Amino acid sequence: MANEPQVKAPPYLSLKTFLGALDALREGVPKRIDRAIWRSQSGAVQTQIMVAFRFFDLLDATDVPALPLLEKLAKADEAERKKLLKPLIEQYYQQIIAHDLTKMIPSMLNEEMEKFGVTGSTLRKAVTFFLQIAKHLDLPLSPYLRDKTRTSPRSRRQARAQAAAPNGAQPIAPQVGGSSKSVNLRGGGTLTMTVTADVWSMPPDDRTFVLDIIDKIQGYEKPEPTIEAKEKGAGQTS
Repeated sequence: MANEPQVKAPPYLSLKTFLGALDALREGVPKRIDRAIWRSQSGAVQTQIMVAFRFFDLLDATDVPALPLLEKLAKADEAERKKLLKPLIEQYYQQIIAHDLTKMIPSMLNEEMEKFGVTGSTLRKAVTFFLQIAKHLDLPLSPYLRDKTRTSPRSRRQARAQAAAPNGAQPIAPQVGGSSKSVNLRGGGTLTMTVTADVWSMPPDDRTFVLDIIDKIQGYEKPEPTIEAKEKGAGQTS
């Protein structure tokens, strides 16, 4: 019995990272592509870039680049690159676009994306990439899908952090170019967290990890209840 064709994983990186990966090849596309080309990215992001390039057949099974298309994409300005990307999106997401994006709701998009064999956080990121690039290319989207592109997990996390900040204090704000925060430990000593990267340009996994730590620091900084407050609270519940 003939083997069924293997379904390739869809891109699950940010649109900014994908476009930046193309920009990195602007000076010339080598005869073979590997992860080391994007040395400034983490290993996880390098893998995501390779997955995206393979999905669009910009690389073959041996990671030899598809020329001249990849070279054109790398060297094109924004307007020309959009013209080159649009037929790729229409071809490789054909099963999704065939359902008419102007009448699609998020759950339908999730169901179609699952057919590429992705689940969990990878599915969520794959859907986000599709919506980002569809919006970038001005593809017509239903109002339900457009709404989904407006609220990012980062903005929701920042709102939660601000609400949880003690005594009305402002939450730790990640600054472009790096930031630092010190916390006095209750048992003595100091803990200092320093972020030397640009938080706003981090890949989603790194950003989520950093913001999780920030949330924990803010929670730890809340003052411990005094003995009187504990006794008062215990009396109210008795």
